[in-house]
Amino acid sequence: MGVSSLVTLATFLALLFRFGLTSPVPQGDTNYYPSLYPEPSPCVGNCSHIHDPSIFYEDGTYWRFSTSGNIAVATTSSLKGPWKYKGSALTEGTKINIAPDQDIWAPSISKFEETYYIHYSVSTMGSQRSQIGLATSLSLAGPWTDHGSLNLPLSDTYNLIDPSVFQESPSDPIYFTFGSYWQGIHQFTLPSSSHLTAFDGTMEAIRPLVTNSTASAAVVEGGITWKHDTEYYLFFSVGACCNTPTTAPYLLPPGDEYHVAVCRADAVTGPYFDRAGKDCQTQSGGTTILASHGNVYAPGGQGIMTVEGGRDVIYYHYVKPSVGYEADQFYFGWNFLEWRDGWPVVV
Repeated sequence: MGVSSLVTLATFLALLFRFGLTSPVPQGDTNYYPSLYPEPSPCVGNCSHIHDPSIFYEDGTYWRFSTSGNIAVATTSSLKGPWKYKGSALTEGTKINIAPDQDIWAPSISKFEETYYIHYSVSTMGSQRSQIGLATSLSLAGPWTDHGSLNLPLSDTYNLIDPSVFQESPSDPIYFTFGSYWQGIHQFTLPSSSHLTAFDGTMEAIRPLVTNSTASAAVVEGGITWKHDTEYYLFFSVGACCNTPTTAPYLLPPGDEYHVAVCRADAVTGPYFDRAGKDCQTQSGGTTILASHGNVYAPGGQGIMTVEGGRDVIYYHYVKPSVGYEADQFYFGWNFLEWRDGWPVVV
C-alpha cells in the first residue's frame, strides 16, 4: 500500500463524524423537528448561499463577510436587509496553497486601531491539512491586502480553521480562538495587535478550551468568545453541518446535526462549564441554545454582536428543508439574545 493510501485514525474518525452513517430523511419533511426555538428574524435581499457569517457594524452599515466566493461581502443598513452583495474581499484569492480544491472558509472580521482584519481559514472538506490566513485593510470596502498564512504550528490535536479574536479593551491582551473536529477548540494569547499578522509563540502557548468526546456528533468548532456582565461565554457549533438527505451518508439522527451551544467561565482562558456544571474541555460539556426546529435545520456557524439600542444578537447560517440542503441553499439567520439567570436565550 502506498503512502498516499494511508489515513490516520484521527482523520478517519473526523470524516466519519463529518458525514455520518444514517438513512435518508425525506427532503420535504419540514415538520421533522419540533418548533422548540423561535423562527429566524426576517431577512431580505442577499440571504442565501451564506455560510459562517461574520458581521461588523460601523457608521450605520452592517458589513457581512462569509465563506466561499473568496470571502463574500454584503452590506445593509438593517440586519433584516435588504442585503446587497458587494463582491469578494480577496479578489485575487489567497496566497495560501494547500490543495487544488481548497476553499476560503469562516472569515472573522475585527478592527484594531485604524486597521480592519479578516482572519480566514483555507482547507478542504474533512481534511486536517488547513491554514489560517490574514487580510487587512484601512476600509471595510477594501481593497484588502492578503498576508497569507499566520504560520501557526501544525498538530495532530487540532485543525487550523474557524479563527476568531476577542479583546476587552485596547490595553488588554488579545485572545485568539480556533479549532474544529479532532480535539476541539483551542486558544492562545497575543500581547497586542502588532502580533496579529504572524504567530511567534510556541506550541505550549496553545491551550484547549472545548472538546466533545461523546460517541455521537463528536464535533465542536467555530468558537466565539463573548463577555456579559462579569462572565465569559464561549459560543460554538456542535455536530455535522453539511449532510444532505439524497446523497450518502445522508442526514444524521436528530440531535447529531449542527446546533449552537455555549459554555461559561470566570476567566477568558477558562475553565469553561455548561449550565449543568459539566466541564466543557474534559466532560464534553455544552448547553444547547439553538437547534433544528420547524423549517430550520442545522443552525450554526454563529457570531454574536451588540446592535444599536444595546441588545445582543446571535446570527448564523441554517438550512430550509423545504428548499434543499445543498451548499447554495444555506440561509442567513439572526435573532435577539436575552440573558436569564446568567445564560443566553435565543428569542
